[in-house]
Amino acid sequence: MSTLRNLLEYLTEQGSELDPADVADRAIREWLERQRGPAKRRAPLGYWWKTVFLPDGSRLRISSRYCVHFATVVGDEIIYNSLSVSPNQFATASLGTVRNAWEAIYVQLPGERDWKPAVRLRYAAAAQAQRLDNREAEARARETAETRC
Repeated sequence: MSTLRNLLEYLTEQGSELDPADVADRAIREWLERQRGPAKRRAPLGYWWKTVFLPDGSRLRISSRYCVHFATVVGDEIIYNSLSVSPNQFATASLGTVRNAWEAIYVQLPGERDWKPAVRLRYAAAAQAQRLDNREAEARARETAETRC
């Protein structure tokens, strides 16, 4: 019984709106997956928001004039008020109006203290993809140059 009490206290301290049953279910599923061994493990859990990967455990935040709303990446879903939502649905449900979710949402990645604007993560992902494309193009150019010699 103390484990359940600890879970409930932790969720309250974090201001989480997650249902304790969902959290317990996730913990049991992850434990079972670990018990099955590395050969049967899947790719890292998380949510792909277009080009931005939000790892499992990431938190999303939207501040309105009156309150702050939180959602959490659980597995490969974003959970807000115990429902699986898209970032746009989270923004709309939180603010009561349609907004650009990239500009309205702040993200706290697992293990990090700071919240970052989602749009900044989007630009960073685009820049990383561009750097990767440039490296691949340079490698192809070198290979082509080497075969001509």
